[in-house]
Amino acid sequence: MANMAESHHGSRIPRTESHGAPEYDSALDCARRSMALTRDEFGSLPGLPRLEYRLMEHRMKLFVVSGLLIFEGSLLPIILFYPLWYATGLRHGILFAIITSFFGLVSGLEFAHRSWRLIHKNDKYRPLDGTRWRFDFTHWTLSICYTIMTGILIGASIPHEPLVRPLAIPVPLFFIGAGMLCIITGTMSALGMRTACKVSSIPKGAPQPPYVLTAVEDVVGVDGGGARLFRRRLLERYKASKAFRRLIAELNWFWGIGSVISGAGTLAAVWVIPSQEIAYGVGWGEPLVFFVVWTTITAFWTRRGLRREKKVWAESTGEKTSVESGTDTQNTN
Repeated sequence: MANMAESHHGSRIPRTESHGAPEYDSALDCARRSMALTRDEFGSLPGLPRLEYRLMEHRMKLFVVSGLLIFEGSLLPIILFYPLWYATGLRHGILFAIITSFFGLVSGLEFAHRSWRLIHKNDKYRPLDGTRWRFDFTHWTLSICYTIMTGILIGASIPHEPLVRPLAIPVPLFFIGAGMLCIITGTMSALGMRTACKVSSIPKGAPQPPYVLTAVEDVVGVDGGGARLFRRRLLERYKASKAFRRLIAELNWFWGIGSVISGAGTLAAVWVIPSQEIAYGVGWGEPLVFFVVWTTITAFWTRRGLRREKKVWAESTGEKTSVESGTDTQNTN
């Protein structure tokens, strides 16, 4: 499998020289480990870095925050729209002012919280080799998306008779943007292209990773409490394991293509459905259906991929493993 480019005391990140793996040249702290790591440190398979992130320890926060974000970004607009539209005599401008005032309440608080974690003088949650005011790649992406979405909601609400169809498209546009980011970075990764700027913990000029890797690093590292330790070990795992890189690439294309198709299809439906009231519900409701289905498939796909990775790694090193028995299912291994 992979070989080390530097020793424990080197300042360069591990580079994988075989199987077409990417080479990361950087002063990152994440790479000062040997492939001959002990069984105690990384579990049952020597040399395969463990992510050491226990999902169950963070399940309450993840459940509450995810639930509130889904409620705010899909269910709440629908719950408020139809009763206020059909059962009250409110002027439509006031109706949408009420709905818009709730948009971003939960996501805004969560965004402010992750902003504070990233700019705090303690660099616990910042990207590796990151500076205080540069945030991470996902934070900048979300900043742009939130600005565009909020602008659409405010602009379409201003006319005396609000523009109902444009008010239904912010979430589909978000999925199109996120999907295109996955497709572009996936293509760059497949072609061996390099980053034009620092991408979270990946330095400028390093091979471009698929965006799914960056999203996992940033979301789990900051919002999920994994911190720099998770960022470091995720990149170690990505560099060391060809099967893990394959899994990340598969999930990147799965989310990229799926998000673009879902977003574009919903966007088209919003404009062609004769009833603007029905179109509004489709615009806010369909992305939730897509997200639930894709997330469920991803959970099973990831578990299967990690087991396959461990099996391949064990076979390549001649180790015995209990992968097939499904052990450590509560951990992100």
